[in-house]
Amino acid sequence: MFGKSPREPQKPTMSDLQNIKLSPPPTTNNLTSPQNTVLPTEEVVEDQELVSTVEKISRIVSPYFIAIVGLALYEDNFLIGTILIVVGILSLLKVSTKDVANFLEWLKNFLGLK
Repeated sequence: MFGKSPREPQKPTMSDLQNIKLSPPPTTNNLTSPQNTVLPTEEVVEDQELVSTVEKISRIVSPYFIAIVGLALYEDNFLIGTILIVVGILSLLKVSTKDVANFLEWLKNFLGLK
């Protein structure tokens, strides 16, 4: 409103683009101090413990989250809600895809479709 109007950015020309070198930045090999090359082991151990703790919490919480999102979507989108609820319940019960495949194979044999 007040002041200068914004200028349109100028597009680079081909001569400008040809002058740019596409090479990685130069690296310096200053390995004179051994402190730069040694990793602090205490921080690595603490990070690994933190990561393993977060993974454990995620394994516990994620099936509940999937089921709750499925319940929330159930009214708006029946198919997606039902799929998420079933996936959440199966993951809570520790049912693997191999178990599901074995059950479907048993069901085919039971119904005489095979």
